Amino acid sequence: MTLISLVNSSLSPALANSSDTITIEGGGWGHGVGMSQYGAYGRALPTSQGGGGQTASEILSFYYPTATLQQDINVPDDLRVHIFSGLGATLQTSGPVDIKDSSGTAFATLTSADTLTVEYGTNEFIILDSNGTNLCIDSSGEITANHCEQEPISIELNENEPIQTDVISQFTNIGTSGNSYRWGTLTFRKRTFAGGGIYVLLENLPMDKYLYGLAEVPASWPDAALESQAIAGRTYAYQRVVSRRSNASWTVPWDVYSTVNDQHYTGYSNETGAYAQNWQTAVDTTSQNVLLKNQSPIVTYYTSSNGGATGAGSYVFCTAANYPCSDISYLPAQEDAFDHIGNPYASWTRTYTKAEIGRWIASSSLGSVGNVTGLTISGARDPYRRTDHADITIFGTSRTVTAKGDSFMSIINNGLSSEGRGKSDQILSTFYFFPNFALSDNRVHQNYAGLLPSGWTGSEYADGFGETVVAGDFNGDHSSDFAAGVPKENIGSVVDAGLIHVVYGGNGGIQVNDSIYQGEGGWPGTPETGDQFGAAMASGDFNGDGFDDLIVGSP
Repeated sequence: MTLISLVNSSLSPALANSSDTITIEGGGWGHGVGMSQYGAYGRALPTSQGGGGQTASEILSFYYPTATLQQDINVPDDLRVHIFSGLGATLQTSGPVDIKDSSGTAFATLTSADTLTVEYGTNEFIILDSNGTNLCIDSSGEITANHCEQEPISIELNENEPIQTDVISQFTNIGTSGNSYRWGTLTFRKRTFAGGGIYVLLENLPMDKYLYGLAEVPASWPDAALESQAIAGRTYAYQRVVSRRSNASWTVPWDVYSTVNDQHYTGYSNETGAYAQNWQTAVDTTSQNVLLKNQSPIVTYYTSSNGGATGAGSYVFCTAANYPCSDISYLPAQEDAFDHIGNPYASWTRTYTKAEIGRWIASSSLGSVGNVTGLTISGARDPYRRTDHADITIFGTSRTVTAKGDSFMSIINNGLSSEGRGKSDQILSTFYFFPNFALSDNRVHQNYAGLLPSGWTGSEYADGFGETVVAGDFNGDHSSDFAAGVPKENIGSVVDAGLIHVVYGGNGGIQVNDSIYQGEGGWPGTPETGDQFGAAMASGDFNGDGFDDLIVGSP
């Protein structure tokens, strides 16, 4: 610990004036936990192309440390995949098919391609062919039989004759309509929630055939990136099967969704194309390869990109009621040096008018704050400044409200979506910050002239600016000042040595003056790697001279 009394010297000019817009800067797309798909791409690229030249095993060991890659696991080969839920479905067959009743007995055979409509009536399924004939009804005998009174109704798929499925009046956005499938059993079950309708599922789907249809990364990517994705996808599905089938509260008749609620599965649609064979080869090459910890499959979360640092699973996926959660050793927060390669989402900037933000806030559960005047971030961020559990304070002319970082992102994105604006305008991850730092009339960040000594680099990635902040009257002018710690600031070539900024208040507004590190300006010590000078601070008049003093920790 170091104790010092600060005396004011010449003051720098006041900071920036207000603006009608607010800028949000960030990086990555998605939750940021586990494997970055763009990071895997960068790691798999040859070193001659600026990549890491890594194997799938090396890639996975980085993103899922403490997990073990096992190559001979008998994974389930009877997956159940939810395609969609709706009032009904239309099917476009491409060849002969048998339609089977609940006992597995064929009751109708189509000898050529046709269009079918499947719905659920009062107490039975109704299956109409293109002529409007109900194929469920058999009037050939003395007694008319209905083969569709019991569920499920199914069609055994033929790999050479895929069937396209389209939803009629989908109930939720958790489903994929318009894709074709050729593996497993296309199954229709009665929907058990209000509104009736049907579930359209694929059942008895072999694991690797499921992976053939996983549309998560471009099949033109390097082999090691594809193999990493295949192993992560297989492990994820394996874990979901194990956990959900053993969970009494999981009552729906499927193991995984076909959407990003689990994994993006498009079936036959992903098995065609110029590079499709590359992906299938990656699946086949890694068959039975999964990641385990304590002999059980891990939850291999993955994300499009992370903005340069993975998010800790224990932070991102922890509910507000349970925060903070216990660490998940195989899903840590760590810097990712390869996430930016070829990545259009490595960093992004969004600028909104204050009127827009005010409108979106007013339409949310937070309610109107009047005219928005500024935003701040404080509270519980992860080691690399992800904001899921941080407090976003929204200052308005009528009131001030606070939302968690992930909720604020949802409010902005929902507002944009309601106005027909898409991904190019949206906040893509919780790895974001406000470069104007505070209220627009009083804002401080490391790129302001006067905050850093001449010739120093401005804001650095993950330097922790503002990780610790204390206030006090350090120069005795009866105006509040504050000190902001930057514990991971590099001092020259000394990594994470740390420094502090002292920002003085006064009649002219907030002004900046002192940047202090060990060995500078009479401060004791010498900058050393990992010192993190400024990681802890406290203020008070410890010597009774009427000036507040500052204690700075260097753990």
